[in-house]
Formats: sequence, C-alpha cells, structure tokens
Amino acid sequence: MSAFLYVAGKNDDEARDRAFYLLKKYTSAALLRRAIGQYREFLREFEREIRLPEVKVDYSDDLLQFLRFLQPMEYAEPLLVIPARRGEAFKALVDALDFDAYIWGRRYEELGAADPSDLFYKLGYRAKSEDAVGLFGKANDCSCLLSVALTTIDKGSVLYLGSNKEARSVRRWTYESIFFDDLPSNAVPPIRFPAQLTKCPPPNEDTTGEVWSGRQIPVTGIWEPWSIDPKIGVRCPNYYLAGDIASQYQFEGTDTLEDVRWRLIWKDTRYADGTIPHEERDYFAPPPPVVRNRRLLTARPGEVCPRSGEWFSHHLNRRVTVKAGEPMPGPERGKTGAVIWYLELKD
Repeated sequence: MSAFLYVAGKNDDEARDRAFYLLKKYTSAALLRRAIGQYREFLREFEREIRLPEVKVDYSDDLLQFLRFLQPMEYAEPLLVIPARRGEAFKALVDALDFDAYIWGRRYEELGAADPSDLFYKLGYRAKSEDAVGLFGKANDCSCLLSVALTTIDKGSVLYLGSNKEARSVRRWTYESIFFDDLPSNAVPPIRFPAQLTKCPPPNEDTTGEVWSGRQIPVTGIWEPWSIDPKIGVRCPNYYLAGDIASQYQFEGTDTLEDVRWRLIWKDTRYADGTIPHEERDYFAPPPPVVRNRRLLTARPGEVCPRSGEWFSHHLNRRVTVKAGEPMPGPERGKTGAVIWYLELKD
C-alpha cells in the first residue's frame, strides 16, 4: 500500500495535494504514451521470439490478433494532446484494453500456456496477469497503466480492499481508495510521490457552476464533491471529461452512494499549446538511489546550501562540493527530470 495513509480531519490538505497529483498523472498523455510504448515493445519482442528457427509452432495468428489491439492505441495516441478530442482517445483505448482479456482469458489457459515447457511460459506468461514477467510482463504493465487511466474516467469502477471473498469494495476515487495500491488485481501501479508536490487549488467555496450528481459536467478538469451534510464538507477530488455525468460519492467508511455537489477546482488546459508539461517528464523518472541505514539531506537548485559537503544528483549523475550558505548549483532540470541534490549525513 502507498506509504501515505489518510486520517480524516488530520491530513486533509496533504491528502488533497496527493490526490491532485495522482489524478493528473493517471489521465496524462505521458502515462498513456508509456502504456502504448510498453505494448509496442511486447509486440516487437513477441514477433522476434516466434520467428526464431528453433520455434516449430506457427504463432502468426496470435501475432495478427495482438496487432489488431494496437490499432486503437495508435488511433488514440495523437489525440491525447488535443484537448477537444481526449474523450475520443479514451474511448478508443477501451477497445485497446481488450487485449488483456484475450491474453489472460480462457484461450491460453486451456492451451497450456502456464506449463513451464510452453513457449509462452518461457516468455513470461503466467496464469495471473499480475504474476507475468519478461515479455508478457510488459503486456501487463501496459494493461495496468491503461486500466488506471480508464477507471479514473469510469466512475462506476471499484477497488477491493482485501483479497478474500468478503473484502470490502469501494468506488474510485475516494480518500479511502485513491492511495490503495496494495493488491495487484486492482491494477493500480505502485504509488510514488515526488519530493515536492504542487499544491492542490483550495476548495471552491463558490456555489456558482456547481453540478449535482446525475447532471452533465460542462468542463474537463478536476472537480471536488461537497456533501449535502455540512458536517462532512468537501471530499476527494475526481477527474471528469466534459460531457460526463456527475456521479454520486461513496463517503469513506460507508457502503452507500450519496448525491453530492461537484465544484470545479482545476480546469484541464494541459496540451492546449500542443506540448506536454514538464511535470509529466518526472512521472516515470528513476527513483533516487536507495541508501539503506543512512540519512540523506536534500536541496534544490537555487536554494541556500544547508550544510557543507559533497552533494550528488542522480538526474545529473554528478557530484559537487558546496559550502553551507552558498546557493545550490543548477540546472533545475536534467534529461531525466527535476534536479534534487542529496547529501549523505554521516554523523
């Protein structure tokens, strides 16, 4: 599970910032392009493997079927950065995601693909998609990313908070569910937050333009649900496309859906100029180096150095010696993301 746990009334502002970050990431062009890229890699490697001379079985029909699922992905890809056509892109990706049911449906299970002697098994196929590795692991990675994007749009989807049959299910997205990535079957990628989060816009106190559950959303963006009960107040934000129908909300700790008033807090103007925001370049940047049993001090370019020593940035792959009180060196961004300097504390 994500290291962040929501505690009502104690870390609401922190939860809003994290939910705001995740909703933008889950609906981003960067995430969906990464998903499509993973599927392309799966296809290239699959074709290479089945063409090897030692493979005596003809897998051409399988390759052809896999290629058919790529078609809606390639149709959707250029539309992801055209604001007026993003809804069309998401609809196309619903058809593309059918490859998951094709691969992990009964077909390959009945053909014995989970047998260690089978070619598919050797290429990473496993009976459960979340257990797939290697080549088929890339197909599952694609499915996981597409699923989290599409279920962010589909307000009827649910998460399961346990693996047994009696496990409680909750609607996406509430504060009870948005940080829950513990079960691979929920198809939520492991949640990692950057060192510094962009602040979520403040709650919208203005009732002008609010949309009740069951009515049409007029503007693509992130909306917050306000309970009819003033004691409950505002809850977890959600992302809506213009034209969507505002959903009910499953308040944390309950099993019922209730009507709420949705208010816009962030209009989605990403990609209006045809470019991808810098923030998205960090969504899949490599995490900082893991240093076990050590303490690290961090600083950003331009900040006053808090302590003299040799600082390291993994995004620049460079070490610098900086004295306390001096400004930390730039640039602010490396080729793989925003620059953060690290100093190992040895005392």
